[in-house]
Amino acid sequence: MKRFVLAIVLLLAFQLVNSQNLAEIYKKNKVVLEEDPTFGAKNDWKQVFYDVSATRDQGMDGMNKAIVVSPDGTIFMSHHSRHSISVFDKDGNYVRDFGKKGGKESDFIYMPTVIGIMDGKTIVTTAVDGRMLFFDLNGNWAKTVRLDFMPLDNAILKNGKIAILGRTSWTTKFRSFVAIKDIETGKEKIIWDKFSEGVGSKEIVVKYKEGGMSSQSLPYTHSGYTRPKLLATPDGNLAIVFPESGEILIYSPEGNKLRTFSVTAGPRLSITEQDREEYYKKALEGIKSMEQAKEKADEKQKSYLEQTIAQTKEQVKKYLDSSLYPEKLPTLSQVMFDSDNNLLVYSFTKDKGENQFWVYTYSPEGQKIAESSFVSDKCNLNFSSSKFQFFKGNVIAVQTLVDQKSEVPIRLVKFNLKN
Repeated sequence: MKRFVLAIVLLLAFQLVNSQNLAEIYKKNKVVLEEDPTFGAKNDWKQVFYDVSATRDQGMDGMNKAIVVSPDGTIFMSHHSRHSISVFDKDGNYVRDFGKKGGKESDFIYMPTVIGIMDGKTIVTTAVDGRMLFFDLNGNWAKTVRLDFMPLDNAILKNGKIAILGRTSWTTKFRSFVAIKDIETGKEKIIWDKFSEGVGSKEIVVKYKEGGMSSQSLPYTHSGYTRPKLLATPDGNLAIVFPESGEILIYSPEGNKLRTFSVTAGPRLSITEQDREEYYKKALEGIKSMEQAKEKADEKQKSYLEQTIAQTKEQVKKYLDSSLYPEKLPTLSQVMFDSDNNLLVYSFTKDKGENQFWVYTYSPEGQKIAESSFVSDKCNLNFSSSKFQFFKGNVIAVQTLVDQKSEVPIRLVKFNLKN
C-alpha cells in the first residue's frame, strides 16, 4: 500500500513539474524554437507540397496552409490550393489525403480550412461559402452545416458548441458579430456585435472591365488586425480577445459572460513617415514586377495586369498618406494557449531581419508570468494559431524557411523549446 501511495505521489510530482516546464522556459527570457530534424524525415516535400507554386492571381495560394492536431498527435492540414485535407502521422510523415471537390453534401465546393477537432474525435472545416464540413478522424464525412454569413474566425468549445466570428453587409456598413452555435440543434446565440464603416479609402482597389475586382489594404489597415480573435479556453469556454485594447471576455458555451480581464504585449508601435516611404517604395517595386510579368503573360493575363498596373499607379500615393493609417498598432498581434494552459500574447514588431518576437505569458486568469523573446534560425516565424500549435510541451507548425533558395520553401515542422 505504501508503494502504491508513493507511486501516486511521484506521478503527481512529475505531472506538476512537467506542467511547469514551459512557464520555467519562458521565465528565462530567450526561447529558442529548435527544429526536430527527425520530424517528417520520410517526406518528399516536392510531392507533399506539389501545389506550392499556385498563386493568388489564380485564386489560390500554395503557401497558405492550416493545421490542427488530434489528441494522438495526428496532424490534419488544409491547403488554399486544394479541395482536400492532408493527413500526417505523429512523426510528421505524410499518410494520405481525403475529401474532394464536388457538389454533394460531403464534397468541398470551395477550398476548405481546418479549424479544430471537436470533442477529440471530429475534424471541423470551414470555407468562404459558409459551409462547415465535419469528418471523423479517419476522414469519413459525418455532416455538413450551412451558415448564412461569412465566417472570419472560429473556436471549438465543449458540449458540441462552436463560436463563430461572422460578418454581414448592411447597406453602406458592415456588421461583425460573435455567435455561439449548437451543432446538433442548429441554434445560434449572438453574444457580441458591432457595426462599422467600409475601408475602401484605405485600399488599392482595381475594377476590371471584364467584371470583378481586387483590392489590397494599406499596411496595418486591414480589419483583420483589429477585429476580435476567438479562442477556446483550456476548460472549453470561449475567450473573445480585442487586439486594440487587450481586453478578454470569457463566456460559457451557453453564452453566459463569466469574467473579464486585460493583457498587454509591450508598448504600442506607431507608423512613422519612414515606414510609409518604405511601403511606397515597395509598392513601386511591385508595379515594376507586374510590368515585367506582363511581357511573358498570355493575352488574358496581360489584360488583367495592364488594368492592375494602370489603376494601382493612380492610387499608389495612398501609401504616403498618414491620415489613412492607424495612430497606433493594436496592443497585440496574436494570442493562444500553450499545452500547459498558459496564455501567450504576441507583440507587433517592425524589426527587419532578426526573426525575433516578444511574447508575454499570462495565466488563464490573466496574471502575468513572464516576458520572453521567441527566435528561430531555420524558419520565418508565423504565430497564427492555424499555423503554430502547441502539443504536449512542443510546437507543431507549418512555416516558411529562412532559406528561400529551396525549391519548396515551406515545411511541416516540430519545434522543441529551449533556452
